[in-house]
Amino acid sequence: MHFVHRGGLLLLVTLLLLLPAGVSALVTYDGSQVSVNQPVHDDVFASGGTVDINAPVDSLIAVGGTITINAPVAGDVIAAGGTITVNNDIKGKLIAAGGTIMVNGDIGTNAILAGGTVTLGPGATIGRDAMVTGGQVKNAGTVTGNLSVSAQSFDNSGTAGHLEVELSEPRDQFSAFYSLGLFLLSVGMFILGLVLIRVAPARFLAVEEEARRSPLVKTIAGFFGIIVAFIVLILISITIVLLPLAIILWEAFCLGLLISTLVVSLAFGRTIAGYLKWEAPPWQFFIVGFIVLNLLFRIPVIGIVLVVIAVSLGTAAFFWTIWLHRDAIRGAAG
Repeated sequence: MHFVHRGGLLLLVTLLLLLPAGVSALVTYDGSQVSVNQPVHDDVFASGGTVDINAPVDSLIAVGGTITINAPVAGDVIAAGGTITVNNDIKGKLIAAGGTIMVNGDIGTNAILAGGTVTLGPGATIGRDAMVTGGQVKNAGTVTGNLSVSAQSFDNSGTAGHLEVELSEPRDQFSAFYSLGLFLLSVGMFILGLVLIRVAPARFLAVEEEARRSPLVKTIAGFFGIIVAFIVLILISITIVLLPLAIILWEAFCLGLLISTLVVSLAFGRTIAGYLKWEAPPWQFFIVGFIVLNLLFRIPVIGIVLVVIAVSLGTAAFFWTIWLHRDAIRGAAG
């Protein structure tokens, strides 16, 4: 399986541009096997090992191992998974990233696809433009507007209003796995953020609120705090007596580092929305902030600096929130 790094960036940019600003409701499905068998007149977010859409929905965000769309979608579709198959019509846009992508239905407007193997079947019609990035790409359908392809191999038996093809040499195995690892890590963090907002909204929002309070002070404190905490944890870990305590502290430390960028993503997205005077639920703020930050993180040199800032700020906000609510935490424990 091969992912092109440019495809990951392309996906993030497009997700940002296509985020529905007016959507305020969301129907969620999750589990090892998710099947939507009744029409849903609302926006759907589905995550699971297997996701099957067998009834019409308004729009769809799907994350899973295998995603199959067998029913029409009135709006846009954003999907990320191992195998993604579209067997019915999508009235809006299709944004998909995965190992294998197969499109057999009509796409009303644009399609942006990134994957190891991407196929536009004979029954596929793209109403406007299509941008495809992958290892092996095949077009047997119809693209009304521009078809832009960046791949290692391209088989074209279909038609397009205008065709642009950029073929690249196969990359070495380490580079391929490195790109795949970064892509999957980004997807995993994206899913984790949405899950935390869903299952623990009050706690997540409390940390995010602290991240927006005195961000400069917390960033500086977080940066030096991480360094000091790391040294202290190393010293504690080498003592046998304090090793059990060190394990617990390491877990708390790693947890703070893990969710730091997720918290900052939500805070950043909320800040952007404030400038745009855009009202939306927290999960949409998170998506916007996550996408923008991940794009910025990929800028050479500057990206590293921004990662350090985000981790420092988020970690400081996490532990400061725990400190502020220490009495409630001790009470809950008791």
